[in-house]
Amino acid sequence: MPSFSLPGTSIGTEEAEAYLIARAEGASRGKAAGILTAHGMSEGYAKRLERTLAASVQIGKVLLGGMGEVEQHGLSWIRSVISAHERPLYEINRLALKQQINGLCFCRRWLLSYRRAAVSGQYSHNIGSAFRRAACVDSG
Repeated sequence: MPSFSLPGTSIGTEEAEAYLIARAEGASRGKAAGILTAHGMSEGYAKRLERTLAASVQIGKVLLGGMGEVEQHGLSWIRSVISAHERPLYEINRLALKQQINGLCFCRRWLLSYRRAAVSGQYSHNIGSAFRRAACVDSG
């Protein structure tokens, strides 16, 4: 997934981050949504973006095991977890992937964790078909 693309949305990561940062800094939804409407999004898109972020943060608080300041919400919580503040959505998704969790923000929520048990030291994305090495045959 390229860093400029925000999964599950019709806009890029930078546009979503710009909107959410403006909202976190106190801008009204209408004023902050200017960047979204400039890209052809409806007026209701901004509210859906905020709701999706809130749901993602709730899931992130559980899956990341209390990382960050759990009393914070939205972008404030994300900023308490990551050190980079310029690209918060991108960085929290990268952190989640490092923790073997699906990207948190605007990604598929039904695929939450991809930790797998290894069979013969190998991992498979298909849970039911972990790779097994063929037995070596001594032809000597």
